[in-house]
Amino acid sequence: MSIKKKIGIGFAILIVFLTSMTFYWAATRLGVTLESSDLGKILSLRDQVLRSWKNEHENLASITLDMAGVFSRLQVSGKDRLLALNLAEKLKRYLQIDWLEVVESGKSILFPAIELENSISEIPPWPIRLRKEGPLSGSGFIAASAKIGNGRFKLVAAKKTTNPSVPLACLWDEQGVLVGDKSEFTLSVLKEYSQTEGTFQRLQKGRLYRAKTHPLAPSSRLLVGYEADVATLTRTSVNDLMVQLALLEVFGLLILGYFLGRRLFGPLEKLQIAIEGVAEGHWQEIPVPDDKDEIGTVARSFNRMVRELSKAQNRLIEVQRELLTKEKMAVLGRFSAGIAHEINNPLGTILLSAEMAREAAESGGKVNQEDIDAIICETKRCREIVDSLLRYARNRPSNIRKLSLEDMMSRLISKIVEIKREGIELIIPTTLPKAEIFADELGIEQIFRNLISNAFEALEGRKTGTVSMEVQDFDSNFMLFVVEDNGPGLAEIKEHLFEPFVTTKPSGTGLGLAICQSIIEGHGGKIWAESTSENHTKFCFTLKKVSLQQ
Repeated sequence: MSIKKKIGIGFAILIVFLTSMTFYWAATRLGVTLESSDLGKILSLRDQVLRSWKNEHENLASITLDMAGVFSRLQVSGKDRLLALNLAEKLKRYLQIDWLEVVESGKSILFPAIELENSISEIPPWPIRLRKEGPLSGSGFIAASAKIGNGRFKLVAAKKTTNPSVPLACLWDEQGVLVGDKSEFTLSVLKEYSQTEGTFQRLQKGRLYRAKTHPLAPSSRLLVGYEADVATLTRTSVNDLMVQLALLEVFGLLILGYFLGRRLFGPLEKLQIAIEGVAEGHWQEIPVPDDKDEIGTVARSFNRMVRELSKAQNRLIEVQRELLTKEKMAVLGRFSAGIAHEINNPLGTILLSAEMAREAAESGGKVNQEDIDAIICETKRCREIVDSLLRYARNRPSNIRKLSLEDMMSRLISKIVEIKREGIELIIPTTLPKAEIFADELGIEQIFRNLISNAFEALEGRKTGTVSMEVQDFDSNFMLFVVEDNGPGLAEIKEHLFEPFVTTKPSGTGLGLAICQSIIEGHGGKIWAESTSENHTKFCFTLKKVSLQQ
């Protein structure tokens, strides 16, 4: 992983860590402190509201119990129903009660057209909704109930409650407001407040309130609050502030990372390009920043290294030139020594025979024919040596073309059989691969003649000898040609076989295998020698096939 990626991942982890720590600090320090301070005030207001409703409920319950004693003397569902109805109206006016009803098994007796909710059997000490629709459904009532007589009937009394004497209060259920300002507390607002757990701020009629909701029953919630200063923070505003600070922190770190990365990675990228240039052989220095920091130190060290390497390369080139010159001179010396060695012998014979012929001519005697024959023979030998040198100097045969392997080998074998020697078995391939190759037929013939002649000479003096030829596929691009003999092997000369003027034959020039190597390399192939497990000698060379695409 690159340093740039590592630093990027490090910055990402740092951002996550710092953001988390910011929120944690806000939650555990500032937010909790504000929440605790608000909660104490709001709980006090909630208790005040609930106590006032409880007192109203207890007073109404006491009155209801007294009225139940009066109704116990009447047959409210029989002949005294009309009397009970008149009594109820008088008690409502006298006691300022908004509703009075006699209930039997959940059914209204005095006002049968208005059925109260079934939940009215268990009346809590806070305002409730007597009905879900129609009369008595528009607001909340403090209600109380008492048994009449033997308990078959129950008297239910209800009265509207006044708004609590607190700065902000609202009681609601799933249908809407029971106690409070209905114009300010709409259903959408109440739904939002029902999902809010902590304290929050509410702006109402130009005043700012700190408030919190409290569940009173599964279907009703109470909101109470107090008027606060506009600059007062809440848990929600603290969270919003922390989010803004976190975003500012993220952007700040990103900007810092950008400039840090540009300052750090800009010179490093230049250094990388310069190093790659040095690897490709371009010895160029990089601009050095003015800062004396680690990057500037590395840049200066790199430039110093480039200068030293450049000097070392120049010295190396000079040494290589000197070595090349010395090597050329050494090769030229060996080559000249080989030529001198090969030509001196026939030249000596020519000189001696010529002097003997001159002496015979000066003395008036007859010139010996053997001297003339020796001069001619040794002159031809010198010409053969020169011709071999010329063939060796050729790097590529002049007539490479597509040839049928089978046709070429058939012609070569017919010519090679002519040089067969007595006592030596020549094994030729009976079947040949169906393929085409690139080759100069005369050059390949010269190679086979040379290799087989060397094999024959290596087997001279042996009772039995075998020389075999083989042709097979080497790989998808080359054919392999093999000449093997069961002679004495290569011995210590194996490593120098293809060097010019290296020979084990008394009359050899030492250029035959060197010429073979030159011809094969001109074909784009390779030639080598190896010893078999039986210590036989095997010469192998490869020639290119003609591919299907060609």
